[in-house]
Amino acid sequence: MDIRKKVARLVSSAYSDRAGDETAEQYRRLRDEVTGLGVGGYTIFGGNVDSVAEMNRELAEACEHPLLVSSDLERGLGQQLEGGTVLPSQMAVGATGVPDLAFAQGWVTAVEASAVGINLVFSPVADVMSEPANPIIGVRAFGGDPAKVSSFTTSFIRGCRLGGCAATAKHFPGHGDTAIDSHIELPTVKADGATIARRELVPFRAAVDEGVPAVMTAHVAYPNLTGNETPATLSPEIMTGILRDDLGFEGILVTDALVMGGVKGEVDSSEAAVRALEAGCDVLLMPDDVAGTIDALERAVKDGRVTEARIDLSVARIDALLSWIESHPGPAEAKEVDAAVAAGSRDAALPEPRARAWKNPRHDEAAIGIARQAITLVRDDDNHVACDPGHYSADRAAFFAVVDAERPTNLLWLRSELCERLPGAAITVADGSMPDGEIDRMVEEASRKECCVVSVFDEIAAWRGRSGPDERVLGIVRRLVAAPPKAIVFAFTGPQIAAHLPEVRSLLCCYDGSPPMQVAAVEALLGKNPIRGRLPVPVPPFYEIGHGLTRG
Repeated sequence: MDIRKKVARLVSSAYSDRAGDETAEQYRRLRDEVTGLGVGGYTIFGGNVDSVAEMNRELAEACEHPLLVSSDLERGLGQQLEGGTVLPSQMAVGATGVPDLAFAQGWVTAVEASAVGINLVFSPVADVMSEPANPIIGVRAFGGDPAKVSSFTTSFIRGCRLGGCAATAKHFPGHGDTAIDSHIELPTVKADGATIARRELVPFRAAVDEGVPAVMTAHVAYPNLTGNETPATLSPEIMTGILRDDLGFEGILVTDALVMGGVKGEVDSSEAAVRALEAGCDVLLMPDDVAGTIDALERAVKDGRVTEARIDLSVARIDALLSWIESHPGPAEAKEVDAAVAAGSRDAALPEPRARAWKNPRHDEAAIGIARQAITLVRDDDNHVACDPGHYSADRAAFFAVVDAERPTNLLWLRSELCERLPGAAITVADGSMPDGEIDRMVEEASRKECCVVSVFDEIAAWRGRSGPDERVLGIVRRLVAAPPKAIVFAFTGPQIAAHLPEVRSLLCCYDGSPPMQVAAVEALLGKNPIRGRLPVPVPPFYEIGHGLTRG
């Protein structure tokens, strides 16, 4: 194999079928990169299970080498592909306190992913969420305790492995202690080496010990580890010195996307790819210019910056992972799987699926089982949550949803579940862009009822640059809950929102707006499942829980 073909194997492109993307053009470009340039793989964003499965099959048949086909699947295949199961966020899983549910999440994700031709899952997030104002990690992490994150991370890795896919622990050496989104610019973690060792590195060490086949880098500066502001992705001291030498990782090291502002800085993504390779990375993910990056890598070898032996080492690591994937084409038999789907009991086992079946009814059971156990009672000063469910009849209660105007949430499951259980009930939706007059009318409606139930939807999103609802959204919530005698807030976001709404006396954390969390929230409101009185992250005093109420 000539050197150009070798370096091309290290480059991974992308395919997007999201709104506004020209999919036919995307496919032609990707096919040219796979068959003409010889890239080693690609990452999938959006689409549906049928079209993506067919595309992956066609590209696999057209390519002369096996491909690493990856996707961000922190919430299951349904996070990216229509028709896949949408699972709750990792912090919701962590809130259950049952690591077996992380196993089930990894297993369901891998079963469905492998069936549509995805073999590398960019999950679990092994970051320790220690900064409440973090704008990009938040509920993507299992929590803020290193030991707990380690337990859930390794459980997910085992489930993914038995489901037939390679898991990826991310973002090394940790992105949880940042207040800047690395998609936009370079964050810096100023913690000292001892703190990093006992906090950030603990889950990654556990993942390596568990045999995780892939690790993804963080575009984050760690000056107390490197002595400079170099992103960890480009740092030999971190990627080789700590991950390879100290932790003993032998799998493939994947950069986070090279289009992100946190790594580019003063260099383009092609130069960033060369520097990442020099630092110890193997898979160079999503550069701006795929062909230009291959040119830059080839030139780096010819100029002596990188040896051919170093390229061969990365190719060998990739081939070793592909060989493992080839030998695990589908999920393991149920008798090998000792994990609970819904109840968290070690006596339960996942069912044996049909060969290459991508969907199983128990996958939805896993999702709703996690959601039911995740909902957390943060505050209930007036004991509103424990009142008779009849209190929420349509003639006595008003229901509102306050959403992010830039990224509105699909409320289908909340609406349908509420209407089925409370005939005549309806949800009025508000967002931060609404005129004051419309908000005034909603507040007037709330004031005519005995109670209002306000659902707040605000989720972590790349490139947004903030960690929670803006002041306009928070102001709407405050006005609504102040109008009637009683009010309850369901926060479909991280528990950090509690600090911004001290006047809300009854608040439940639902972590994310996924379909199962919406269904579980209505069940919790009407007394259909217990609510845990705990938070999954270490919290400062203003987050302290006043009650440990469990309602059965």
